[in-house]
Amino acid sequence: MSDPHAVNSVERIDLSREEDPRDVVHRAVAALAQGERLLLVTPGVCGILASAMHPRALGRPVPTLGSVDTFDIPTLLLRGVDELPDWVPGLSPLARRLARRVWPGDVTLLFPAPDEESLLSRLQPEARSILANGRGMAFQLPDSPFVRDVLRLLPAPAVFWPLNPTVLASAEAVIETAAHAGCPLVVESDRHEGQAPTAVVQVNEVGATILRAGALNDARLARLSATVILFICTGNTCRSPMAEALCKVLLAERVGCAVEALEAHGYCVRSAGVAAMNGMPAAANAVDVVRARGGSLDAHRSSRASLDQVRDADLILAMTAEHLEALLANAPEAASRAGLLHPDGLDVADPVGSDRHTYQRTADEIESSLRSLLDSLLI
Repeated sequence: MSDPHAVNSVERIDLSREEDPRDVVHRAVAALAQGERLLLVTPGVCGILASAMHPRALGRPVPTLGSVDTFDIPTLLLRGVDELPDWVPGLSPLARRLARRVWPGDVTLLFPAPDEESLLSRLQPEARSILANGRGMAFQLPDSPFVRDVLRLLPAPAVFWPLNPTVLASAEAVIETAAHAGCPLVVESDRHEGQAPTAVVQVNEVGATILRAGALNDARLARLSATVILFICTGNTCRSPMAEALCKVLLAERVGCAVEALEAHGYCVRSAGVAAMNGMPAAANAVDVVRARGGSLDAHRSSRASLDQVRDADLILAMTAEHLEALLANAPEAASRAGLLHPDGLDVADPVGSDRHTYQRTADEIESSLRSLLDSLLI
C-alpha cells in the first residue's frame, strides 16, 4: 500500500554549489510558510523542519531511521537566546547561563513542559502536543547560517524532528526519506564524517544532566554551569587582576574550599582589560599586595576583554564608569549583568606607577567592595 503522505518528486539542493544561498533561503521559507516540510541534511542540523502554524505539516508521520535514539525528540528551533524565557518563563540562573554559553551550537536543552503563561499556549493544538510531550520541551539554537537565516524570515516558530544522519549517507536514502516524510525539498551542505551527534542536556530546578553527550562531558558541563564573575579595568595588570585574586580568596573562605577548588564548587572568577595588551604580567606591587592577603598573581597574564568573555559572564564588574561605558558600547546586551565594583558607584582609582602604599589602599578599597558584593549575593 502506498504512503498517502509521500510526494511524487523530491528536489535536492546542494548549498555548497549555489552561487547565492539567499535564493535557497527564500525558497525554503516560502515552502514552510505554505505548509510544506523540508529535509535538512547539514552539519549539526539533520532532520525534518516544519512551521508550527500548519497542522497538515505537523501531522504527517516522521520516518524512523536506523537505531532509534530516545533523546531525538521534536525540538523548537529558536532565532536567539533571548527568545527562550518567552517559552519557558521563570528560567533559573543556571538555565540562562547554559543557554547563553552553549548556543548557537549542537546542544539541545530539555526543560519541563511550561505552563499556560508560555508562548506555547499560542500554538496550534497539534504543535503543543508534539512539542510539550512526556519528556518535557526541547529547544535548540542551531549554528548553521542557512538554518538561522530561514528562521529569521519564517513568520512562525519552527518544529524540528532530528534524524540519524548516518543512514542518510547515500542519495537514494535521502530521496526515499524525503518522499516518505512528505518533503518535496531537500537542502544539503557539506557533512563531516564522524561528527558527534547533538548533545542533549536536561535542565530543571535541581541542576543539569547530560542525557546524550555529543561533544559534551561532565567536566565541560560543570564549567558551563559555573557562576562566572568577570572584573574589568584598562590594562588588566593592576586593578582587575587584584579584584580577581582577592575575590577568589574571599569566595574560597565562604565556600569552605581551597582557591584551586572553586571551579569544582561552581565558581569561576576572571579578569580582563578594555585596552589590554595580551600576555603582560601583573604589576609587581599588585603581586606583593595580593600575596600578603593570601592570593596569588604569579601566573597572571593580561588579556583584552573579548565578546566571548562578556557573553559567558554572569556578573561583570568594572573599576570605573568609563570602563563600563566602553564595555557596553561593544556588548550592549550585557547591560543587565554589568555594573561598577564599588557599591556606591564610585570609581576605583588606577594605582599604576605608584608606590606599594598606594596599591595597599587600592587593595583595601577593592576588598571592602568585594565583601559587600558577596554579602549581597548571599555567598
